[in-house]
Amino acid sequence: MVRVRRKRKKIFQVVAPDIFDNTEVGYIISSGDVVGRTLEVPLISLTGFPLHNYINCRLKIYRTEDNKAYTIYYGHQYFREYIQALFIRGTSYVDIYRDIEVEDGVRYRVLAGVYTTKRINTSRKKAIRRRVFKVLDKYNGRSNDEFLKAAIYGVIDAEIGSVARKIYPIRWVGIQKMKVVKL
Repeated sequence: MVRVRRKRKKIFQVVAPDIFDNTEVGYIISSGDVVGRTLEVPLISLTGFPLHNYINCRLKIYRTEDNKAYTIYYGHQYFREYIQALFIRGTSYVDIYRDIEVEDGVRYRVLAGVYTTKRINTSRKKAIRRRVFKVLDKYNGRSNDEFLKAAIYGVIDAEIGSVARKIYPIRWVGIQKMKVVKL
């Protein structure tokens, strides 16, 4: 009979990035290396802000030290059910994809969504997209923390809303999804 030796498992405490005030997210049990793993955490548990109830935040572990796993922000996404609830018959949806590269060399792919009160034609959709591109391009070259705080806490959403309202009345606007394309 051959005995198999098992690796001893370690418990790592997961720590959120600096923009979330290094809050403790939870624990990971692993027998190997945890660097490179991604976690999905409700954003409300990191910020405590009630409007973040429907957003999942992705954190990626980049280093471990003294049974603590330190993470970086790796993106966020709205819950699927919340996005489905935004679609209403007789209204239009304008999706805006844009890559934003911040000062640290990190590139984010941003999906912003604009929902109008009634159906609009293609030329108005294109006009809304052009204006939103200008708003998003302002954040190229800014610091990573400044951009993330503006994206997560709704500063960019408010700017997009004020620009899009000049073309057609809108019902809802926001950054639905954001992910890291290049670190």
